Amino acid sequence: MRRATDHIQALLRAGLLAMLVIGGPIATAYAGHAAYVSAARAARAQAMAWHRVPALILRVGPVATLWQRPDTTGPATLSVRWTTPQGASRTGEIPGRADAAPGSRTAVWIDKAGQLTTRPLSRTDVFERVIETVAVTAAALILLLSAISWAASLVLDRHRLAHWEAEWLAVEPQWTGRR
Repeated sequence: MRRATDHIQALLRAGLLAMLVIGGPIATAYAGHAAYVSAARAARAQAMAWHRVPALILRVGPVATLWQRPDTTGPATLSVRWTTPQGASRTGEIPGRADAAPGSRTAVWIDKAGQLTTRPLSRTDVFERVIETVAVTAAALILLLSAISWAASLVLDRHRLAHWEAEWLAVEPQWTGRR
């Protein structure tokens, strides 16, 4: 006693599953490739534009975290001074370890203007971005297809209930004797 809407729903779910099985690998491969190209291009640009220079540690400020109190083994904010390629002296703060000694040297990354920056993207960073993109793409596809299935089920259920109500209104007077 399956209705036409039941067949439509079964076909729709089969189609959505096929889209996931066939389209999922295609979408994630495309997104992963695009992320790889973008991240690799950014890594090359950063490696060419940013420089590692020595810096003098001026001050160490331990950072309190949720799992430990400030001490000499945890994270810290280091106040450092470095010289730009143009010869100007600059100061700034970088993350570091609390056991760093003021007066000692460390290395910092700077851009062409001599401003502090992070280290350039490494191969590991590039691959992490690819993995994140693939995971997000797969999750987004699953959520999208699930939302389509849910919305279609909602519409078909409303249609089935309306059809059932119309049939009941036709049959109910015969059963109960009401008109």
